[in-house]
Amino acid sequence: MRLVIEPVWSWPVIIVTAVTMIVLVLWTYPSRVEHLPPFSRRLLIFLRCCAAAILILAMLRPSIQVSETDKQILQLNILTDRSKSMSTPDGPGDLTRREYILKILSDNQEQFELLKKDVDVQFIDFDSELSTAKDPENLADGTSTAIGKVIDDIREEAVGERLIGMVMMSDGAQRAGGDDDVDPLSASRRFVEQLRVPIHTLVVGTSEVSTAGIDLAVADLQLDQSVTFEKKTVPVRFQLKLVGAAGKKVRVRLLIEDRNGKRQGESGELVEIPLSSEARPFRDIETNKNSVTVPVELSFVAEQAGEYKIAAEVVPDPGEVKLNNNRLETLITVRKGGLKVAYFDVPRPEQKFLRRLNETAKIQIDTQVILPGKFANQSKIDPDFFKKDQYDVYIIGDVPASVFENSGDDLLRQLALRVHEGAGLLMTGGLHNFGAGGYASTPLALILPVKMSPEDTIPLDQDRPEDHINTAIQMVPTVDGDQRYIMTLAASQNMERWEELPKLGGATRILPKSGAIEILAETKNEMPLLLASETGRGRVLALAVDETWKWHLHGFEAEHQRFWQQMILWLAHKEYESDQPLWARVEPRNFSPLSKVPLEFGAQTENGVPIPDANFQVEVLTPTGETLKVPPQRFGDHGLADFTETTEPGDYWVTVKGTHDGKTLGLPASTRFVIDSRDIEMDNPAADPGMMTEIAETTSGQVIPPENFGEFLESLRQEGIPEELKRYRRINLWDGWPPLLIFIGLMSLEWTIRKSRGLV
Repeated sequence: MRLVIEPVWSWPVIIVTAVTMIVLVLWTYPSRVEHLPPFSRRLLIFLRCCAAAILILAMLRPSIQVSETDKQILQLNILTDRSKSMSTPDGPGDLTRREYILKILSDNQEQFELLKKDVDVQFIDFDSELSTAKDPENLADGTSTAIGKVIDDIREEAVGERLIGMVMMSDGAQRAGGDDDVDPLSASRRFVEQLRVPIHTLVVGTSEVSTAGIDLAVADLQLDQSVTFEKKTVPVRFQLKLVGAAGKKVRVRLLIEDRNGKRQGESGELVEIPLSSEARPFRDIETNKNSVTVPVELSFVAEQAGEYKIAAEVVPDPGEVKLNNNRLETLITVRKGGLKVAYFDVPRPEQKFLRRLNETAKIQIDTQVILPGKFANQSKIDPDFFKKDQYDVYIIGDVPASVFENSGDDLLRQLALRVHEGAGLLMTGGLHNFGAGGYASTPLALILPVKMSPEDTIPLDQDRPEDHINTAIQMVPTVDGDQRYIMTLAASQNMERWEELPKLGGATRILPKSGAIEILAETKNEMPLLLASETGRGRVLALAVDETWKWHLHGFEAEHQRFWQQMILWLAHKEYESDQPLWARVEPRNFSPLSKVPLEFGAQTENGVPIPDANFQVEVLTPTGETLKVPPQRFGDHGLADFTETTEPGDYWVTVKGTHDGKTLGLPASTRFVIDSRDIEMDNPAADPGMMTEIAETTSGQVIPPENFGEFLESLRQEGIPEELKRYRRINLWDGWPPLLIFIGLMSLEWTIRKSRGLV
């Protein structure tokens, strides 16, 4: 037992406050009671000093700490990995990893018996779940390894238990998906912070991938466009991984789904795509290396409108054993027709590369070239550009507003009307656009999302350097922009793809005119580069840069084309085109097993206006034929849901039904996604000793060499197990009823005496 003082302030402040309080009592109070009899005078001063002492005591916050001995038996957990990767035969004497763990346990049975005299040793098997095992068996059939989740589960179950440590015996590789994919290091930090006990690790297995036998695999399948148009060539990129294929010629090919005679919920057969002059659907590859990864690009022509499954496949070798990684599948939507774009700009490189969209998607760009500088107003713009339903999207480059006004036809007012009716508008960076181009005094001032003022206008033959960012910049998505269709360059690691793009030479300085404007892209120091807004039925973008053509010149032509195509499709409301009241989509279209799949759906009026208060029913038909209901959640003007039952590979069909005000909203919307035919445990069974080392270091545990496991148990028995644990309990002397009642009693007694003596 000992006294503990924890003052409410620092000691100097406490001392000064206490001394001041006592001095004030002894200096001011005696003069007020000096006419009283000696006993009464001394009693009142004593009571006032006692009250001050109670207050000082409260400031010191004293407590008594009492130690208590707890002699209950202690517990040690031995966790043994039973996932499929533990069947890999890379242990001594070709033992599997699981067999090697069981041998280690068996060889040290005597040490365990000695240890059990002082400790309750618990054997627990794990994969993605925990399973108590009195005698661990030679069974390795777990479909995933969720080390982080397992550590969290142990932590939650051990609350109040007398756990003194944990030994994890595994290959250390986290192979999990969805909610099970918990970061092992974060879980380890939570474990040690809460339980204050170490995790010791013992690694079995090798981190080197065996090259015995032949294995051909397709990985990282990517489509440049998940939505395209009829008769357009679609490039398909993927990685071909070859192991043990030195000197062999292998064929990679594209397959397309034949949906003839197939109904909703039925998958079609995948058939070969014939060679044509416009596409390359197959290719032969030969290597002289025993283990190599080859980037491959093939292509096909989207012949008919509809939703089709596309597969990239490497033809299996006769000596190949593992075949489930030879193919990857995804989905593509092919739409009828395209859209028309009117583009106004001065001669500059961006214009040249933007016109290439005419070649890669069914987008027709009609360009009106404007004379540059002081000659701009000599340009004549055809009023037919602005007739109703003539164009879906308008792009204005480095063109001042006066060019649209010198014809006398009030073209910008007509353009504003077209945008309110549903057309899209994009203004790009330049010297004479936005405020500098005089647009703050035009009907577009209410439409453009940029903050402008009529005072910003400059003459055609001048430039204002302070209106521009004149240093090299890296264009990247904002946190919100990274989730938007426009800014998606890659299905995974999208931000990394943006950071790979070459820097641009500068940009126009733009600021959003209100908090309702969405910032989709910015520089590394958070200066806005792409603003988005909606007005009426139309969509508007403000792009501060005009040098994205540099991406094309540096080998990123696909990213350049994709970015511009997605901007135009979004502006035209055709990123996920649908004529029905209900819509549903899944992006990306293919996922690994055990992934959490995001479902997005919504409802709209005949005019395309969202119905935010619609009610939805969501169902998913799995490859096994089971229909599962998914609870929807409202997000803004549409709905979201997460689907997690993704263990089976194959096609999953999503059906969304909707009602509004008690009425059914048209036909159900449907889409589908693909779960890859992959075994996350056996596709890459390499061990991860680095992870096991980090787990041990994070929790102050040991990394135990398998051959030294017996020595570890002996040292644990001799040195690491306390015979008893001390628990500490505090009794507060200041925070409770007694001090309060004493203080009230002292003050009440003093008041009573003063009252009886006529001082109150």
